Amino acid sequence: MISSTFRVLPALLIVAALAACSPAQQQAAVPEAIEAPLVSVAALQANSVTVWDELPARVSAFRTAEVRAQVSGLIVKRLFDEGSEVRKGQPLFELDATSYAADVASAEATLQKARAVFEQTTAEFERADALKASNNISDQAYDLASSQRAQGAADVAQAEAALKKAKLSLDLATIKAPLDGQIGAAMVGEGTLAEATSTTSLATIQQIGSVHIDIRQPASRLEHLRSLARSGGLKEVGTIPIEILAGEGDDGVIAAKALFSDISVDEGTGNVRLRAEAENADRRLLPGMYVRARVPRGTYPDAISVPQQSLVRDTLGVPSVFVVKEGVATPTPVTLGELVEGRYIVTGGLKAGDSIVVEGQGKLSAAGPVRTIPFGTRPDAASASSVEPAATH
Repeated sequence: MISSTFRVLPALLIVAALAACSPAQQQAAVPEAIEAPLVSVAALQANSVTVWDELPARVSAFRTAEVRAQVSGLIVKRLFDEGSEVRKGQPLFELDATSYAADVASAEATLQKARAVFEQTTAEFERADALKASNNISDQAYDLASSQRAQGAADVAQAEAALKKAKLSLDLATIKAPLDGQIGAAMVGEGTLAEATSTTSLATIQQIGSVHIDIRQPASRLEHLRSLARSGGLKEVGTIPIEILAGEGDDGVIAAKALFSDISVDEGTGNVRLRAEAENADRRLLPGMYVRARVPRGTYPDAISVPQQSLVRDTLGVPSVFVVKEGVATPTPVTLGELVEGRYIVTGGLKAGDSIVVEGQGKLSAAGPVRTIPFGTRPDAASASSVEPAATH
């Protein structure tokens, strides 16, 4: 009984002391009513959102040509600057063409001889043909003249072909660029014997004004892309937009377009190649370079998304957000979809126009009144009264 009395006594003394004070003193002595917590809110809007897969990729030239000798000969001169732009048909290497020039001269002489013989056999055939009309020549003699004339014509045709081949070999002694592009380092020097049967290239020309991007992705993702294309969730595969990440920030993003996908799957990795094409006028992408490519996984035309920091999870991991209406914040469970650039797509539980708590939800444990400021506003710059929530995507 004594201990109970001692516990009650301090409270009675406080009440008695307050009763002896004036009303103003009583108001100052009693703690002020706890204010509603201040939170940052934002209003939700429906927007089109594209979900991307980031995949490894490798750059390859749009076209590549290995410069090879088509005739054998000693290289006497290199006719280009290494690393320069060359045009189709531009001379690159000059071979020793002495023997090929001699072959041309020999073929021309053979052709002249064949033509002289053909002229003689033609004249003899014309005389035999005139005698044939008057029956003054035997059939055997007439047939012989006709045969010799035909043989002479064949010899001329053969000599012309031999001359054409000799001139072609002489022309091939000057090795020319097979296409427009940028040529690399010469693999051989002057004085080297270039052989037509060699598998070693003399130089390599690459077209890199546009480049190919070979992207490796799981075969299941390719089928998903096709399904989205059929359902209208994406454009047709041939026009799917792809982003190549070649640096930091927006300046490091290069637009590309899908061209085709392989018809076979790599047995070792289960991946399939998707090839894209990108403009490369500034030569930022070089053949052999490894890059990252962003391939669209799907498009949500009217997606509701919330900032990642606005989510609250209970002990079971169920996500929810605080929805503010008429100054009262109420926890609302939500169904989450993809995480895109720090925002979760919400597939259930919210609608456009809802105002949610983005910052300050740690002060809340259940439904209750709150004071609000727009998300991104400094608390010391906001008024004590509620303000309209800021719009968010």
